[in-house]
Amino acid sequence: MALEGEFSPCFQTPWLMLPSGRVEEGEEDGEGESGISFFNLAEKIEYRDVCMCGEVYEGCCIGSSHGWLVLLDETANLSVFNPFSGAQIQVGSLKEGLEFTDVDAYTVEEDPRAFVPKAIVMSDGEKNKDKDGVVLIYGSRKKLAFCTYRDGKFMDLDGAHQPYHDIIYYDNVVCALSDTGSVEVWDFSGSFPTKIMDMTPSFPLKTANFGRSFKDLYSSHFYLVESCGELLFVVRFIGEFVDGDGKPVQEADLLSDEDTQPKICPYKTLLFHVYRLDLHEKKWVEMESLGDQVVFLGGNHSMSLRVGDCPGCVKDSIYFTDSYWERVDEDYSYGGHDMGYYNLRDRSVKPFYDTHRCKMKPIPFWVVPNSW
Repeated sequence: MALEGEFSPCFQTPWLMLPSGRVEEGEEDGEGESGISFFNLAEKIEYRDVCMCGEVYEGCCIGSSHGWLVLLDETANLSVFNPFSGAQIQVGSLKEGLEFTDVDAYTVEEDPRAFVPKAIVMSDGEKNKDKDGVVLIYGSRKKLAFCTYRDGKFMDLDGAHQPYHDIIYYDNVVCALSDTGSVEVWDFSGSFPTKIMDMTPSFPLKTANFGRSFKDLYSSHFYLVESCGELLFVVRFIGEFVDGDGKPVQEADLLSDEDTQPKICPYKTLLFHVYRLDLHEKKWVEMESLGDQVVFLGGNHSMSLRVGDCPGCVKDSIYFTDSYWERVDEDYSYGGHDMGYYNLRDRSVKPFYDTHRCKMKPIPFWVVPNSW
């Protein structure tokens, strides 16, 4: 790798992977310089021009997990790539083992992230390599599937609560979150995955009240996080059109008698709600604070860490990157830009990295430096 500065990765605190060359307004994707950088939150240093850009640009990055990037190409072949060790594993084709329609094939070719909105790596380092593999959410019905590196063939998980929104892996189990707040837990320690929990807790989702219709102004994205042995359900509220003051607006509000072409206003994250799963009461309980925890969300494997293990981060905060896959490529002037951190204490959104750009491609991801 060609890096500016001494490369000594922390093996827990995630780094921000982002393009070295940003697409300027008026440029098409692929114009200008290209490359990959890593931004270290602790040191506030950007390691530039890592020699791996071809691996990410040629295959669409659909996930980041345990130090690996998950890549899916236009022919539905999936691989994982470790940008710190240079190791790459060809996992297999989604067309082998999964139900694939003509619509699915078209979606994969045109927009891999729309076909696989979340993919994570199952790995415990050197403990049990036979169980290493990938779990993902795929297709128009947002079903669950998995594939071990040893077998090289994808198989469906017979989940009962599709469509799914997020999946996480820890201690040989996969936890899946549906759009109704249901949680399934799958044990992967045996010869075949076994569902060991299927729960639909009461769902106290609130809507942000800014004086207008919620659905017209916001979209909501769901994430599942393991934190100190508990499961957290995080709801992210994104303003569909946001003005220069950071307020959500109707697209029609931008029209005038003199100007019938509305100004482009990129989407922007404005608010988060956090809940923890009460297993005894079988309900999601709203949390006012994360305490000394810091949560990292986006296209990555959702994670929570102690602030003491994350130098440079603000406790009781959610650090997020853009994962609005339906809109990241809808316009040449923005997409990938929606990054920052939300503090639960004062309910504010602040930047942690000043891009000076609205369009970023490849999409920034949180990546945990890991050389194995």
